[in-house]
Amino acid sequence: MGLTLTSLDTAYPDPDDATIARVLTSLDGGRDVLATLGHSEQAYVQASGSVGAGFTLDWQEGSLDSHERCPAVLPLERVTDIFQRYARGDDTWRQGLTWEHVPFVPVRIPWYSTWVGYIVVLAILAGLIWWWRGGP
Repeated sequence: MGLTLTSLDTAYPDPDDATIARVLTSLDGGRDVLATLGHSEQAYVQASGSVGAGFTLDWQEGSLDSHERCPAVLPLERVTDIFQRYARGDDTWRQGLTWEHVPFVPVRIPWYSTWVGYIVVLAILAGLIWWWRGGP
């Protein structure tokens, strides 16, 4: 499976080193703050930030439970080198950085925010209105 580099609303299939450098340089910290290079939605390396403020890196390989983040803020040159090595399949791109596991926390939806909850609330309100108006 090939690599795709995405930034904002643009995708670059199988990007070369020059395309990677150009896309990362274009991250301005305003509207465009995220670049992702990956094989799929489950296997990628991702930079967020801007050229001026620096970048944070995330990577994931496989499942949502295998998500790691580098807590350091990295300069453009280092992030560009990491993205280019990842694109070449060079596994040394992770070396020399500290990585912290990002645990997967599933979103919990309370019962009252579901359609069943709305139906229950609507039935209770209808019953109260019926009772208030005098019932049968």
